[in-house]
Amino acid sequence: MIKKLYTLIVLAFMSAPLLAQTIGSNDGVIFAPQKGQWQVSMFFGGGNKFYNEKQMYELLPNFTNTGGSVGLPNGSTSTSGDLNTYLNIDGLNGNNLTNILGFEGKYFLSDCWDINLQFSMDINLTPKKDYVEGDYTVGDMIIPAQKYINAQMTNNWYVGIGSNHYFKTSNPRIHPYLGASVGFQMARIETSEPYTGDTYLDDDLITDEEGNIIEDAEDIGGLPTQVYVSGSRAGQMFGIKAASVAGIEYSVAPGLVLGFQFQPVAYRYDVIQICPKGFDKYNASHHNIKLFDMAVLKLGIRF
Repeated sequence: MIKKLYTLIVLAFMSAPLLAQTIGSNDGVIFAPQKGQWQVSMFFGGGNKFYNEKQMYELLPNFTNTGGSVGLPNGSTSTSGDLNTYLNIDGLNGNNLTNILGFEGKYFLSDCWDINLQFSMDINLTPKKDYVEGDYTVGDMIIPAQKYINAQMTNNWYVGIGSNHYFKTSNPRIHPYLGASVGFQMARIETSEPYTGDTYLDDDLITDEEGNIIEDAEDIGGLPTQVYVSGSRAGQMFGIKAASVAGIEYSVAPGLVLGFQFQPVAYRYDVIQICPKGFDKYNASHHNIKLFDMAVLKLGIRF
Protein backbone atom coordinates (compact mmCIF):
# COMPACT_ATOMS: atom_id res chain seq x y z
CA MET A 1 0.00 0.00 0.00
CA ILE A 2 2.80 2.41 0.88
CA LYS A 3 4.61 1.69 -2.41
CA LYS A 4 1.42 2.30 -4.42
CA LEU A 5 0.77 5.59 -2.61
CA TYR A 6 4.38 6.66 -3.17
CA THR A 7 4.10 5.83 -6.88
CA LEU A 8 0.89 7.87 -7.24
CA ILE A 9 2.48 10.87 -5.50
CA VAL A 10 5.51 10.76 -7.82
CA LEU A 11 3.32 10.47 -10.93
CA ALA A 12 1.13 13.37 -9.78
CA PHE A 13 4.22 15.45 -9.05
CA MET A 14 5.48 14.79 -12.57
CA SER A 15 2.25 15.33 -14.48
CA ALA A 16 0.95 18.44 -12.73
CA PRO A 17 3.76 20.77 -13.94
CA LEU A 18 3.49 19.40 -17.46
CA LEU A 19 -0.18 20.36 -17.58
CA ALA A 20 0.13 23.67 -15.75
CA GLN A 21 3.20 25.34 -17.23
CA THR A 22 3.17 27.26 -20.53
CA ILE A 23 5.85 28.93 -22.55
CA GLY A 24 4.37 32.33 -21.88
CA SER A 25 4.76 32.01 -18.11
CA ASN A 26 8.55 31.82 -18.09
CA ASP A 27 9.03 35.57 -17.55
CA GLY A 28 12.63 35.42 -18.74
CA VAL A 29 13.68 32.58 -16.37
CA ILE A 30 16.43 30.38 -17.83
CA PHE A 31 15.63 26.68 -17.43
CA ALA A 32 18.16 25.26 -19.89
CA PRO A 33 21.53 24.00 -18.59
CA GLN A 34 24.37 26.49 -18.62
CA LYS A 35 28.13 26.09 -18.89
CA GLY A 36 29.74 25.48 -15.49
CA GLN A 37 26.60 24.12 -13.79
CA TRP A 38 26.39 20.85 -11.83
CA GLN A 39 23.47 18.43 -11.72
CA VAL A 40 22.89 15.63 -9.20
CA SER A 41 20.13 13.08 -9.90
CA MET A 42 18.63 9.92 -8.43
CA PHE A 43 17.73 7.02 -10.74
CA PHE A 44 14.47 5.11 -10.20
CA GLY A 45 13.74 1.80 -11.92
CA GLY A 46 14.95 -1.78 -12.17
CA GLY A 47 17.27 -2.09 -15.15
CA ASN A 48 20.74 -1.38 -13.77
CA LYS A 49 21.82 -4.64 -12.17
CA PHE A 50 22.86 -7.85 -13.91
CA TYR A 51 22.69 -10.29 -11.00
CA ASN A 52 20.03 -11.92 -8.85
CA GLU A 53 20.55 -12.06 -5.10
CA LYS A 54 19.30 -15.67 -4.86
CA GLN A 55 21.53 -16.81 -7.72
CA MET A 56 24.59 -15.33 -6.03
CA TYR A 57 24.61 -18.21 -3.56
CA GLU A 58 25.06 -20.61 -6.46
CA LEU A 59 28.36 -18.89 -7.26
CA LEU A 60 29.88 -20.52 -4.18
CA PRO A 61 31.91 -23.72 -4.74
CA ASN A 62 30.06 -26.87 -3.71
CA PHE A 63 32.36 -29.79 -2.97
CA THR A 64 33.83 -31.78 -0.08
CA ASN A 65 37.01 -33.73 0.49
CA THR A 66 35.27 -36.84 -0.91
CA GLY A 67 33.38 -35.51 -3.93
CA GLY A 68 31.42 -32.72 -5.64
CA SER A 69 32.02 -30.31 -8.50
CA VAL A 70 32.49 -26.60 -9.16
CA GLY A 71 30.31 -24.79 -11.68
CA LEU A 72 26.81 -23.68 -12.55
CA PRO A 73 24.15 -26.10 -11.25
CA ASN A 74 21.34 -25.58 -13.76
CA GLY A 75 22.58 -27.60 -16.73
CA SER A 76 20.91 -30.69 -18.14
CA THR A 77 23.83 -32.81 -16.93
CA SER A 78 26.22 -32.69 -14.00
CA THR A 79 28.94 -31.19 -16.21
CA SER A 80 27.04 -28.46 -18.12
CA GLY A 81 25.34 -25.19 -17.34
CA ASP A 82 23.31 -22.46 -19.03
CA LEU A 83 24.84 -19.00 -18.52
CA ASN A 84 21.84 -16.98 -19.71
CA THR A 85 20.08 -17.23 -16.36
CA TYR A 86 23.08 -15.74 -14.59
CA LEU A 87 24.41 -13.17 -17.03
CA ASN A 88 21.29 -11.71 -18.62
CA ILE A 89 20.91 -7.95 -18.13
CA ASP A 90 17.70 -6.64 -16.61
CA GLY A 91 15.67 -4.79 -19.21
CA LEU A 92 12.39 -2.87 -19.44
CA ASN A 93 10.38 -5.41 -17.44
CA GLY A 94 9.98 -5.31 -13.68
CA ASN A 95 10.81 -1.64 -13.18
CA ASN A 96 9.65 -0.20 -9.86
CA LEU A 97 9.46 3.51 -9.09
CA THR A 98 10.22 2.82 -5.43
CA ASN A 99 13.55 1.21 -6.30
CA ILE A 100 16.43 3.71 -6.20
CA LEU A 101 19.14 2.38 -8.50
CA GLY A 102 21.82 4.91 -7.74
CA PHE A 103 23.03 8.47 -8.25
CA GLU A 104 24.36 10.46 -11.16
CA GLY A 105 26.48 13.60 -11.07
CA LYS A 106 27.15 15.65 -14.18
CA TYR A 107 29.08 18.79 -15.04
CA PHE A 108 28.19 20.96 -18.05
CA LEU A 109 31.27 21.66 -20.15
CA SER A 110 29.15 23.99 -22.29
CA ASP A 111 25.48 24.86 -22.69
CA CYS A 112 25.01 21.70 -24.77
CA TRP A 113 27.61 19.18 -23.54
CA ASP A 114 27.99 17.44 -20.19
CA ILE A 115 30.23 14.81 -18.65
CA ASN A 116 28.57 12.51 -16.11
CA LEU A 117 29.40 9.85 -13.54
CA GLN A 118 26.95 7.21 -12.23
CA PHE A 119 27.42 5.13 -9.09
CA SER A 120 25.50 2.64 -6.96
CA MET A 121 26.57 0.20 -4.24
CA ASP A 122 25.11 -2.42 -1.91
CA ILE A 123 27.21 -4.08 0.84
CA ASN A 124 25.93 -6.69 3.34
CA LEU A 125 27.89 -8.21 6.24
CA THR A 126 26.88 -11.16 8.44
CA PRO A 127 29.10 -12.06 11.44
CA LYS A 128 29.80 -15.72 12.15
CA LYS A 129 28.27 -17.78 14.95
CA ASP A 130 29.93 -21.00 16.11
CA TYR A 131 28.09 -24.24 16.72
CA VAL A 132 27.41 -24.91 20.40
CA GLU A 133 26.77 -28.50 21.47
CA GLY A 134 23.66 -29.27 23.48
CA ASP A 135 23.29 -31.38 26.60
CA TYR A 136 20.70 -34.17 26.43
CA THR A 137 21.76 -36.18 29.49
CA VAL A 138 18.75 -35.01 31.49
CA GLY A 139 15.72 -36.23 29.58
CA ASP A 140 13.12 -33.78 30.87
CA MET A 141 15.38 -30.72 30.90
CA ILE A 142 17.64 -30.75 27.88
CA ILE A 143 19.87 -27.88 26.79
CA PRO A 144 19.35 -27.48 23.03
CA ALA A 145 22.26 -27.12 20.65
CA GLN A 146 22.83 -23.79 18.88
CA LYS A 147 23.24 -23.91 15.10
CA TYR A 148 26.16 -22.19 13.44
CA ILE A 149 25.90 -19.27 11.01
CA ASN A 150 28.41 -18.69 8.24
CA ALA A 151 30.25 -15.39 8.16
CA GLN A 152 29.19 -13.78 4.90
CA MET A 153 29.88 -10.65 2.91
CA THR A 154 28.24 -9.58 -0.34
CA ASN A 155 29.14 -6.41 -2.20
CA ASN A 156 27.54 -5.23 -5.42
CA TRP A 157 28.42 -1.99 -7.14
CA TYR A 158 28.23 -0.16 -10.44
CA VAL A 159 30.16 2.78 -11.85
CA GLY A 160 29.78 4.42 -15.24
CA ILE A 161 31.05 7.50 -17.06
CA GLY A 162 29.59 9.18 -20.12
CA SER A 163 28.84 12.35 -22.03
CA ASN A 164 25.60 13.77 -23.49
CA HIS A 165 24.70 16.43 -26.03
CA TYR A 166 21.61 18.55 -25.22
CA PHE A 167 19.37 19.92 -27.97
CA LYS A 168 17.55 23.24 -27.83
CA THR A 169 13.77 23.25 -28.37
CA SER A 170 11.06 25.88 -28.68
CA ASN A 171 9.90 24.99 -25.16
CA PRO A 172 12.60 26.22 -22.74
CA ARG A 173 11.59 23.66 -20.11
CA ILE A 174 12.12 20.58 -22.32
CA HIS A 175 15.68 19.35 -22.94
CA PRO A 176 16.22 16.18 -25.02
CA TYR A 177 19.71 14.71 -25.27
CA LEU A 178 21.78 11.95 -26.88
CA GLY A 179 25.08 10.51 -25.68
CA ALA A 180 27.18 7.48 -24.83
CA SER A 181 28.48 5.80 -21.68
CA VAL A 182 30.78 3.03 -20.52
CA GLY A 183 30.42 1.21 -17.21
CA PHE A 184 31.70 -1.53 -14.94
CA GLN A 185 29.61 -3.68 -12.60
CA MET A 186 30.64 -6.26 -10.01
CA ALA A 187 28.85 -8.61 -7.63
CA ARG A 188 30.82 -10.73 -5.14
CA ILE A 189 29.92 -13.10 -2.34
CA GLU A 190 32.32 -14.53 0.28
CA THR A 191 31.55 -16.97 3.11
CA SER A 192 33.61 -18.48 5.89
CA GLU A 193 32.43 -21.42 8.00
CA PRO A 194 32.94 -21.22 11.78
CA TYR A 195 33.13 -24.31 13.98
CA THR A 196 30.26 -26.47 12.69
CA GLY A 197 30.48 -29.54 14.91
CA ASP A 198 30.88 -31.75 11.83
CA THR A 199 33.73 -34.24 11.84
CA TYR A 200 35.26 -36.62 9.34
CA LEU A 201 36.85 -39.92 10.35
CA ASP A 202 39.77 -40.75 8.10
CA ASP A 203 40.29 -44.48 7.51
CA ASP A 204 44.00 -43.98 8.14
CA LEU A 205 43.19 -43.10 11.74
CA ILE A 206 41.39 -46.37 12.52
CA THR A 207 43.39 -48.94 10.53
CA ASP A 208 46.91 -50.17 10.77
CA GLU A 209 49.39 -50.55 7.90
CA GLU A 210 47.83 -53.88 6.91
CA GLY A 211 44.30 -52.44 6.80
CA ASN A 212 43.09 -54.03 10.02
CA ILE A 213 40.82 -51.97 12.27
CA ILE A 214 42.59 -50.78 15.40
CA GLU A 215 41.11 -51.94 18.67
CA ASP A 216 38.82 -49.34 20.31
CA ALA A 217 38.86 -47.32 17.09
CA GLU A 218 35.41 -45.96 17.86
CA ASP A 219 36.96 -43.97 20.72
CA ILE A 220 39.28 -42.08 18.37
CA GLY A 221 36.56 -39.86 16.91
CA GLY A 222 36.93 -37.71 13.81
CA LEU A 223 38.67 -34.47 13.03
CA PRO A 224 36.77 -31.25 12.15
CA THR A 225 35.93 -31.11 8.45
CA GLN A 226 37.86 -27.83 8.15
CA VAL A 227 41.05 -29.90 8.49
CA TYR A 228 40.32 -31.49 5.10
CA VAL A 229 38.48 -28.72 3.23
CA SER A 230 38.79 -24.97 3.69
CA GLY A 231 35.67 -23.33 5.07
CA SER A 232 36.33 -20.20 3.02
CA ARG A 233 34.46 -19.88 -0.29
CA ALA A 234 33.91 -17.07 -2.77
CA GLY A 235 32.30 -16.31 -6.11
CA GLN A 236 31.87 -13.19 -8.22
CA MET A 237 30.51 -11.72 -11.44
CA PHE A 238 31.71 -8.64 -13.28
CA GLY A 239 30.65 -6.96 -16.48
CA ILE A 240 31.94 -4.22 -18.81
CA LYS A 241 29.32 -2.26 -20.72
CA ALA A 242 29.28 0.29 -23.56
CA ALA A 243 25.99 1.87 -24.62
CA SER A 244 24.36 4.75 -26.44
CA VAL A 245 22.11 6.96 -24.31
CA ALA A 246 18.90 8.85 -25.10
CA GLY A 247 16.76 10.86 -22.76
CA ILE A 248 14.63 13.91 -22.09
CA GLU A 249 14.48 16.24 -19.09
CA TYR A 250 11.75 18.61 -17.98
CA SER A 251 12.50 21.59 -15.72
CA VAL A 252 9.69 21.74 -13.17
CA ALA A 253 11.29 24.87 -11.70
CA PRO A 254 14.69 26.52 -11.98
CA GLY A 255 17.09 23.92 -10.62
CA LEU A 256 14.52 21.08 -10.28
CA VAL A 257 14.60 18.48 -13.08
CA LEU A 258 12.52 15.42 -13.92
CA GLY A 259 13.66 13.09 -16.67
CA PHE A 260 13.40 9.79 -18.52
CA GLN A 261 16.41 7.94 -19.94
CA PHE A 262 17.16 4.65 -21.68
CA GLN A 263 19.89 3.01 -23.74
CA PRO A 264 18.88 2.39 -27.39
CA VAL A 265 21.82 0.00 -27.99
CA ALA A 266 23.97 -1.62 -25.30
CA TYR A 267 26.81 -4.14 -25.45
CA ARG A 268 28.34 -5.85 -22.46
CA TYR A 269 30.89 -8.54 -21.70
CA ASP A 270 30.30 -10.49 -18.47
CA VAL A 271 32.37 -13.05 -16.59
CA ILE A 272 31.44 -15.48 -13.82
CA GLN A 273 34.20 -16.61 -11.48
CA ILE A 274 33.72 -19.33 -8.88
CA CYS A 275 36.74 -19.38 -6.57
CA PRO A 276 37.40 -22.64 -4.63
CA LYS A 277 40.24 -22.00 -2.21
CA GLY A 278 43.39 -23.86 -3.21
CA PHE A 279 42.19 -24.51 -6.79
CA ASP A 280 42.05 -22.60 -10.07
CA LYS A 281 39.09 -20.28 -10.65
CA TYR A 282 36.13 -21.56 -12.64
CA ASN A 283 35.55 -18.93 -15.37
CA ALA A 284 32.58 -18.51 -17.70
CA SER A 285 32.14 -15.57 -20.09
CA HIS A 286 29.14 -14.08 -21.87
CA HIS A 287 28.48 -11.49 -24.61
CA ASN A 288 25.23 -9.54 -24.81
CA ILE A 289 23.87 -7.00 -27.31
CA LYS A 290 20.56 -5.48 -26.31
CA LEU A 291 18.18 -2.86 -27.74
CA PHE A 292 16.15 -0.46 -25.60
CA ASP A 293 17.70 -1.31 -22.25
CA MET A 294 17.85 0.26 -18.78
CA ALA A 295 14.79 2.51 -18.85
CA VAL A 296 14.89 4.75 -15.75
CA LEU A 297 13.24 7.83 -14.30
CA LYS A 298 15.40 10.65 -12.95
CA LEU A 299 14.84 13.26 -10.27
CA GLY A 300 17.62 15.85 -10.01
CA ILE A 301 18.71 19.30 -8.95
CA ARG A 302 20.86 21.64 -11.03
CA PHE A 303 23.00 24.38 -9.52
